[in-house]
Amino acid sequence: MSLTPQQAFKKLPAKLHNFFLRYPPRPYAQYAAGKSTIDDPQRNPFFPNKNTTNGRWYDATYSRRRSADLFKTAYKFGLQDLLPPMPRKFYQDKFDNKNWMRGVLHQKKQKWERELPAKLEARKEAIENMDAIILEKRPRYKRQLEKQQQKKKTWF
Repeated sequence: MSLTPQQAFKKLPAKLHNFFLRYPPRPYAQYAAGKSTIDDPQRNPFFPNKNTTNGRWYDATYSRRRSADLFKTAYKFGLQDLLPPMPRKFYQDKFDNKNWMRGVLHQKKQKWERELPAKLEARKEAIENMDAIILEKRPRYKRQLEKQQQKKKTWF
């Protein structure tokens, strides 16, 4: 005896059954892949939504934990593709998109180590422009520079 789609739908767990009643599966309704406004007919229940009139953000209808529970039960029944797009990744998708070299290619380092190249570059630039910087603060330094130019030795 085979089940009709209606009978199979009624046999789903209550959480999944109620979710699909409130938010129809993907072929029948389209959902935004990310954040949207509260007026958007395609707003996703797993993402936060913004009220455009007052600028306030509303939390997702389903929290990350609840969405994970929904995904896992849908996965057991092979219905995970019918759910709206989610902010989290699960199972094989999570494994495929994992950044394996994170922290190996670009290590965090100590704060002083991260800031050192910029600091050395700024120092080098300051040394090259030292005369201009001193002239800004002490206009009389110009005479001293002129004397240095006169005393400068050349090879001939």
